[in-house]
Amino acid sequence: MEDQGKRILLFVVIAGVIFFAWQWLFPPEKPKPQPPAVAGETSGVPSSVTSPVGRPKDGAPAPAEVPVTEDTIVLESNAVKLTFSNVGGVVKEWELLHDPVKGRVMRELLVRGEQPGKSLGAVNFSNSTHVLPVAAEWKGEKLSDTKVRYRYTGSGLDVTKEYELFPEAYVLKLTVEFGLAPGATGTASQRLAVSVFGGAPGDPAARVRVPTGSQCHINGEVSSPRAGELARTPRERQGTIRYAGLAHRYDLVAMSPRDGKSESLACNAYKLEGVKDGVQVDLVYPESTLKPGDAVQREVTIYAGPRYLEKLEGADTIAGYETGFRDVLDFGWFSFIAKPMLWLLTWLYDFVGNWGIAIILLTVIVKLATLYWTTKSMRSMRAMAALKPEIEALQKKYPDDKAKQQQAQMDLFKQHGVSPLAGCLPMLLQMPIWFALYKMLSVAGELHGAVFIPGWLEDLTARDPYFIVPIALTGLMFLQSKVQPATGDSMQQKMLMYGLPLMFGVMGLYFPSGLGVYMVTNSFLSIGHTLYMKRSDGKTPPKATAKAETKTAAKAEAKTEAKLEKKSDAKADASDDEDVEDEESGDEVAEEPTPARGQAAAKNTSAAQAQRRGKRRGKRR
Repeated sequence: MEDQGKRILLFVVIAGVIFFAWQWLFPPEKPKPQPPAVAGETSGVPSSVTSPVGRPKDGAPAPAEVPVTEDTIVLESNAVKLTFSNVGGVVKEWELLHDPVKGRVMRELLVRGEQPGKSLGAVNFSNSTHVLPVAAEWKGEKLSDTKVRYRYTGSGLDVTKEYELFPEAYVLKLTVEFGLAPGATGTASQRLAVSVFGGAPGDPAARVRVPTGSQCHINGEVSSPRAGELARTPRERQGTIRYAGLAHRYDLVAMSPRDGKSESLACNAYKLEGVKDGVQVDLVYPESTLKPGDAVQREVTIYAGPRYLEKLEGADTIAGYETGFRDVLDFGWFSFIAKPMLWLLTWLYDFVGNWGIAIILLTVIVKLATLYWTTKSMRSMRAMAALKPEIEALQKKYPDDKAKQQQAQMDLFKQHGVSPLAGCLPMLLQMPIWFALYKMLSVAGELHGAVFIPGWLEDLTARDPYFIVPIALTGLMFLQSKVQPATGDSMQQKMLMYGLPLMFGVMGLYFPSGLGVYMVTNSFLSIGHTLYMKRSDGKTPPKATAKAETKTAAKAEAKTEAKLEKKSDAKADASDDEDVEDEESGDEVAEEPTPARGQAAAKNTSAAQAQRRGKRRGKRR
């Protein structure tokens, strides 16, 4: 049992170390390493290279910029406020007003154009016959409370952009139509590019959470180089594009092309000069050859909002195709646990209106779901504790032969129906849930900024600022180890009693407070469950031991009965043989009967003998 206890302890320590190392080795904000260069990807580009969008083909000079007086159009709802600018015809600001998921006022800017004409929805052309001035003046009109149209005619082109807002879903549809300007002659080769820009705001006091890292969903994988990486090596890749845009830990600003699956598009990311942590991401379409009177139309679905699973999936319904936005939520290996937990957590929040209470209720539900196995494990631990004197006797019996000692212990466990690994079953069941919850807290926007207790736990994805949760976790885990049955030797017991709570307490200093709330609640419920088990079982032997003893007694009784029955059958057989001999001898000395009477007597004798033999066979069986 000593070796088994060490293995259990080793498993717990390794699992804890893995859990602790996870956030150090795989922090959420750390970008993924870039894959090797593929066809269509440019690597090793000098840092001085910037986006070719807005540059004419064959090195021709770009159109001259003309000063423009800015005019804005505003679309506002309860959830968002969009400010459009005629300089570039772009969404200059996208402000989150009210969060329907968290039920609170936000008043934060998710999109903010720091340079004229460079913001969400910028349209231009790359390596084309005609390009547009970046800060060109577009003529805009408000079509309705959710629709805005901008048009630009000049530089040999006629371009129209129409925006349609779905405010509660954080979705903006952009339809671009372009052709040669009226009166133009000849043909033109045009590659449409739709761009989005991000970077740190110029005003430090502004309530802005603009994403500063690019993200591209291309050829089935997601790459997320940040501004620092792009300054060294811009990314230029071509293939099947699901979306391209800007990434934040809990927010997404991205564009998904309707024709992304049927055409080979480019997703290019560059460092934006003149803006701190500035990033420019271009979604570039294949080349179109235009003749006078031709028109090309493209449609892009834009999502700009928190990473809410329900909203990301809802964008597909609005777009009418798979945008791929939901793939931004990478739950890792335990996505099969994290996604149902997120759905259940959201449902509980809708019911109680507080994310912290929702986590507590989620813990109760998980505890109830694993109650059967936890109860079985606790009773097995009690059975092992009851066998401690016999185990010590075996250790004294085989002090120098570990193999015989272990074999004897395993036979003893098997005889009493207990498992030496049952003690780690509760933690084994909880570890995947901890990993899944940690990953969910790292990527899902639902809990970002979620308030549990005002003035203390105001963001369940952040650490406890006063370290109350990790201290409470350490104390509860220590108490939990005290009330559990002692199944190991004194040294093992001390390591489990003191080492394990301290290890989780230290790790708890770095846990998101939401995960800490879950673990504290789980420890509290485990203590209550253990005390209830002690009270309900009382001083009676554990069910596993009692069951094994009953089986052993039943087997012994069955063996005894079989032996007695065998002896009884042997005696009966001997008695029957003597009776047969007596009958045969009696027949020999009897008066010789008539032939008819002799035949009848012989038949009767044979029938009697056969009946006796049948009875003996029945008994033996």
